[in-house]
Amino acid sequence: MKRWIGWGAVTLALGGLAVWFYTGRTASTQSGAAAQVATAEAKISQKRPAPAGQDAADALRQRLSQLPQESAANRAASKRFLEQLWSKHPSGKWLLPPLDEVYGELRAAAERGDVDAAYVLGNRSAQCRKTVVEGTPDKLLIRLEQELELQDPTPQSRGRMASVHERIAGNLAQYEACSRVGQAALDESLLWLERAGRGDAKDARLAYVATWSEQAGRDRDGLIADIERAAKQRTLAHEWLAEGLAAGEDRALDIYIDAYSGNGGLFPRDRVQELAYGYARDLVQGRRGSGFEALWANGPIRFGDLSSQQWDAIEAQGRAIFKTHYESRPIRPNSAPPASPSSKLQQQAQNSAGTVDSGRR
Repeated sequence: MKRWIGWGAVTLALGGLAVWFYTGRTASTQSGAAAQVATAEAKISQKRPAPAGQDAADALRQRLSQLPQESAANRAASKRFLEQLWSKHPSGKWLLPPLDEVYGELRAAAERGDVDAAYVLGNRSAQCRKTVVEGTPDKLLIRLEQELELQDPTPQSRGRMASVHERIAGNLAQYEACSRVGQAALDESLLWLERAGRGDAKDARLAYVATWSEQAGRDRDGLIADIERAAKQRTLAHEWLAEGLAAGEDRALDIYIDAYSGNGGLFPRDRVQELAYGYARDLVQGRRGSGFEALWANGPIRFGDLSSQQWDAIEAQGRAIFKTHYESRPIRPNSAPPASPSSKLQQQAQNSAGTVDSGRR
């Protein structure tokens, strides 16, 4: 369903976005765990950098060559399993191979109006866009050194290091495949997700919301440089996220929680809102198990320095969200096979494709 945004709405969005950019967001959104990882990576990179003058990818391959590896038979069996799995899916031919191998065909299909192709193209391009920033060979080399620090001579360790080899080699293959697609093409990820969402491709709208929020959180300068476009995108993301919540989509709760925790660019950080949506998600998940009655009766576990009034508000809002949007929904709404691939399945396919591709080299 196509929606037009009037100039009045755009003006309001611009004002709200400007306030959000320039006030209340000075605190870092990096979590304590992420800070610890960054510190560990910095220490290891000082200790074992790539040799001077050596390309990081070459240094990584050299280090990987010294590790135990999965047998050729196991790699072949994994490849056959994945091929059989995705051959049964209409989009399998676009999900399993590295993106650079199917990009042309996938884009051509999307340009012809295939909204599922646009969805896959947008999701895979968004993941690649993140990979070329966060999965570079020098960072993979650091991660490998972290794994090697835990190595011991036991047989169990040998098996674990073979798994590490497959994972890191797969990550490297994915980075190289994404790099071959080119940054300009990867920067179109939101364009394709928006096209898929307007064409009502399953899951595309919430994929657009999550992708916009993640990219906004990492590229504030770019958003400020084109703030009118960013305001329109943010308005659309808010609209589609609200639609997902109204439809009782589980993923909408996850996006609200992540956004209010201070990640991404959808909302300013709000601890009460984060915990209210978290309590609603607990209720949705609890209904599928055996603890729902106690969770409803006792409310969320109260911790930290929030006041009793704030916790009362969290409990009331979480219950209201559940009753309004999820109580009448099927207990397991996602039990049937999806009409189009979820982003999680796409990511599994991308990672597996990288691993299979690395095994051929």
